[in-house]
Amino acid sequence: MSLRNELKDQENRYLQQHAQDPVAWQVWSPETLEAARRLDKPILLSIGYSACHWCQVMQRESFSDAQIAAQMNEHFVSIKVDKEERPDLDDIFQTAHQLLNGQPGGWPLTVFLCPKTFLPFVVGTYFPREPAHGRIPIQDLLYRVNHFYREQHKDFQNLRDQMGKSFKALNDLPKSDAPEIADLYLLHEATRRLLEQADTKHGGFNGAPKFILPFSLFRLLETVSEASELALPAEAHLRLSLNHIGASAIHDAIDGGFFRYTTDAEWEQPHFEKMLFDNAIVLGLFAAAGARLKAPLYGYVARQTLMWMRRVLALPEGYSASLDSSTGDGDGTAYSYTRAEIKTAVTDAEYTFLNELYGLERKLNEDFLLHCIRPPEDAAERAGIDMAQATQLFESARDKLRVLRYQKPLAARDEKVICSWNALLCKSMAQVARHLGDGQAIAQAQELMDALVKRHWYNKRLFSIVKRSGERLPAFLDDYAFMLLALLDMLQVQWRDSDYHMARNMAEGLLNHFYDDVLGGFFFVAHDHEPLPFKPKPFADTMTPAGNGAAALALIRFGHLTAEPRYVDAANATVSHAMPLLRRQPETHYTLLQAMREGLLPKPVILLLGDEAMSDWQAKLHAKYQDQVYVYRVPTSSEFHPPEVMVMDENTGVICQADLCQDGHESLESLMHALDDALMPTPIEEV
Repeated sequence: MSLRNELKDQENRYLQQHAQDPVAWQVWSPETLEAARRLDKPILLSIGYSACHWCQVMQRESFSDAQIAAQMNEHFVSIKVDKEERPDLDDIFQTAHQLLNGQPGGWPLTVFLCPKTFLPFVVGTYFPREPAHGRIPIQDLLYRVNHFYREQHKDFQNLRDQMGKSFKALNDLPKSDAPEIADLYLLHEATRRLLEQADTKHGGFNGAPKFILPFSLFRLLETVSEASELALPAEAHLRLSLNHIGASAIHDAIDGGFFRYTTDAEWEQPHFEKMLFDNAIVLGLFAAAGARLKAPLYGYVARQTLMWMRRVLALPEGYSASLDSSTGDGDGTAYSYTRAEIKTAVTDAEYTFLNELYGLERKLNEDFLLHCIRPPEDAAERAGIDMAQATQLFESARDKLRVLRYQKPLAARDEKVICSWNALLCKSMAQVARHLGDGQAIAQAQELMDALVKRHWYNKRLFSIVKRSGERLPAFLDDYAFMLLALLDMLQVQWRDSDYHMARNMAEGLLNHFYDDVLGGFFFVAHDHEPLPFKPKPFADTMTPAGNGAAALALIRFGHLTAEPRYVDAANATVSHAMPLLRRQPETHYTLLQAMREGLLPKPVILLLGDEAMSDWQAKLHAKYQDQVYVYRVPTSSEFHPPEVMVMDENTGVICQADLCQDGHESLESLMHALDDALMPTPIEEV
């Protein structure tokens, strides 16, 4: 039985990119797995995504090569998987890479599976066609894996069985008692460790390749508000990091948005893919930092990022997943400029300011990326203009350079709409509205949420991706948890009964479909998901919030809003289950740390009932207290709201903390006085 390439009819863009390969690619399906079992051929599973730079390199070098394809087709059943459609498979086999190799994996992920048990026995990432980067060539790898499977039966079986035992043990965390109040010291410890890893010259954290790591920066931002000895160094490094990130080549100052990462520590050499989830999270970071640190430039970056997303990624049904790293005539060439191009496109005054900002006359290469050599304020001073003039000159020049860029071959767009990533964007849009007072942003968040609910909520279940053919892919933990977090942030800006109702659906879905009521915590896949080698429980934040952290945080917030103990109990049980991990590496579990803190020291929930007058209260409360409290203004016309609202008088406010609510306040001054008492700070290191 010979197999042929089955990808040509697939809607998925990443799979379509491989439809013309001479490799007999199959899709992950029960039929394909059964074919591998029947043929007794190991499975070569290749996992990637359409914007991935090294995925494209491996395709050009190896999967397009007839000789390599013949070797793959003869000895293996080869399966292509888009990690964005099947994050469950990616999570499982990235974990296998860590277990087998002792280090994190990446993409493309190359996995060899036993055709009988579907357990991995060899896992790697990118393999070159010729020896390079200290890696074995792919043809040698294919020969060795086939020989190992065919000829070294005992060694193969031992390795496969050990992998099975390792998977089984992954979710068996050591049992711990419920966290004591002293565990709040983990917040201090997380910040301390992050500051130890800080790149004090270029911002961010040590090492290359260099990612923005927004959750580490969010932890520093939270530390600024804590009565801690680390508040000042945390603020200093946060400012250093955001200044460098906003001014460097990882930030596309001309069109907007942020690239995936840089290959160097100085933020000067990016890989050019732009991902929706990266930009959604960094958008919220810059908005929150702009408000908390009173730094208008951060707010400016946030607004420009959101404008880029609406201009470039928006679709009628949501936002696209990514832009490719390649721009048609090479890796990122559309993002480069020459001095001659810039001089021709802009006025003399604009060029003078750009030269002071970017050092155009100091560039040694013929073409180059734009990254600031000094802060905009300093560039304006050197150019002899004020910041208002500098901003006007920059925006005028930027628009001209954007037109110039759009005349070049541009990056292709992956137009699949992923529910969880779009929910992250909804959340950040609400943060832009709340922190920066941008009324358009909440309207945009509501428009996006309505589109997600209309398309991804069907028959009382959420779906991760809905293809244009109508095929629905099951939702994962992230989809439900991120949706609930987004809805809660949106409700703080503008109450809609439909959002509150959908939030309850998300909370019930988390408990009904994902919660482990034996050990605590949430599985990444639903209870009725297809059988897998193991069911992961993600606790550590990666490039997106950890599913368990997001679920616990969302449920504890929603439980405090609704006075529903089931939600709070599930959240606390999840934190308790994860305490061994939190104690071991608090700096990698930012979202779970938030849930732990809110379980031990619940933030005040302020309920306002009323219309125009209460809108003024809400704005003033947000401005003064920012993220120290949760403020919800329920309009008098609301028919679906927390139970406490039913006993409130119109144009009053109530402060609730955990399951206790105070008497109502008829004046904003009285409410703020009571709130000040409730928020008397306790130094974290003394708790």
